[in-house]
Amino acid sequence: MLGVVEMSGGVLRHTAPSVAPAVPGLRAELTGASFRLRRERAHSRPVYFRAGYGRLEFGDDLAAFLPPGSKLEPEPGALLALMHGQAAPADHSPLPGVRRLTLDTEVRVDAGGVTVTQSPPELPAPRRLEDAVRDALARNGDDYVIGYSGGVASAYLAVVAAGAGHRARVVHADLGLPGQRPPAAVPLLDPRPVRVDPCALVDHHAVTGSELLPPLPEFVAPRRLHAALSGDTALPVVSGALLASLVSVKLPDVPRGPRSWRLLTCEPFHLSGTLGSLADAVELLDNRVVYTPGRRPGSPGGTDAQRVGAPPPPSPTGGSRLGWLTEEGRQAYETAHRGSMAVWQDRLEALQPVVGTLLGGLEERGADGASLPAADPEVLAAADSLPLRARGRIRRGALQNHLPLHRVVAAAGVDGLSRASHGHWLRMCAAAYLHRERRKIAAELSGGCALGDLGLIEPGAVLADLQDGAALSAKALPLLRLVWLDRWLKERS
Repeated sequence: MLGVVEMSGGVLRHTAPSVAPAVPGLRAELTGASFRLRRERAHSRPVYFRAGYGRLEFGDDLAAFLPPGSKLEPEPGALLALMHGQAAPADHSPLPGVRRLTLDTEVRVDAGGVTVTQSPPELPAPRRLEDAVRDALARNGDDYVIGYSGGVASAYLAVVAAGAGHRARVVHADLGLPGQRPPAAVPLLDPRPVRVDPCALVDHHAVTGSELLPPLPEFVAPRRLHAALSGDTALPVVSGALLASLVSVKLPDVPRGPRSWRLLTCEPFHLSGTLGSLADAVELLDNRVVYTPGRRPGSPGGTDAQRVGAPPPPSPTGGSRLGWLTEEGRQAYETAHRGSMAVWQDRLEALQPVVGTLLGGLEERGADGASLPAADPEVLAAADSLPLRARGRIRRGALQNHLPLHRVVAAAGVDGLSRASHGHWLRMCAAAYLHRERRKIAAELSGGCALGDLGLIEPGAVLADLQDGAALSAKALPLLRLVWLDRWLKERS
């Protein structure tokens, strides 16, 4: 049921805003003359709203905004954007006139009507990062589970929990995949493996078509993984997701030293051959782009510069490189892609970098079923207060990133951390599942491909990549997303 607030004849009328207590971090303030809706935490159930003339509707059930008996019909470009893993803008909704309430948005109803304003959220006074993370962990109670991947963020959580004397348990998912090693040991805490079937995490047969929105493995697989870890221990799970991103730095932002001489020792950071001089290296970094030396932004083929410290939009750049799209599909995807990128860029430019990083990361890869210290306002404030020089440095020809996390972990004697990217485990699960099921999937797609029937992709090109082991591994996640979307479209028709 939707909450409704409207101004009629100078009188504020409303239904009970019962959704507010049910959604952590959502604040609904009602007085005799006004109503204000905003959220103070990013990582909780989504809340949607629709603003009209003197009337506001809001709720956490998107289906409630649909006319009775109707169903959602995604645009072709939106479907292809999902297949490519492109994150929609944080306030996006697939329903016309309906928006999602984000951390930087406030909706107010008063005698002047309905006003929607966007401004950077107010963060609390900054504290030491380690103290803020410790208190965020303590909010999970006396007993909780740390989902331990062996990377720097989850190791940092384990070290902070152990140092605070928390009764935390550390578990890691044993996926049984080739090359998977036991994670690094943590003093005072013994990481315990929990066997998890990687194929069960990404199995597309659980897609029923009854879902309002197309489910995607990036969001469903973490939820299934956290449910497996929580089910093994009957305790809430805490994840280090996005924590490293908050204290990340890019090479152009790192102090370079006198006359930028450190650049001469760096590992290659450009894509177009050997830089001819230090001046070329400085010019490239000052423009924050990767391009052929001498080819400046604004020239033909150049790229726009980006504000220092601002995170990039959380989506792929450029056109599709999958090779499956028809001409109609390419046009639909590129239109959706350009529009999404423009909205993201505007939003991120107006936010604190850490808030933009958090919002983008949550849209790109969710962490449902787990508590995220990275989303805690005090952790955001602590990360935001870190100067760029404290986040990374150039040392021995390499960029050392996430320094606040690495220093605490190293001081605790933890070494041998995993350096895999955040989505590596999911890509491995996708490749394992597609390899095991590719004959069945090929038969499903040969019998009819929903995106192919819409004229958006060439099913033959998809089947060719599915049968080619190297192409299957390289395109595992897009292939898996396509399989999930295909089942959703077929089951709901």
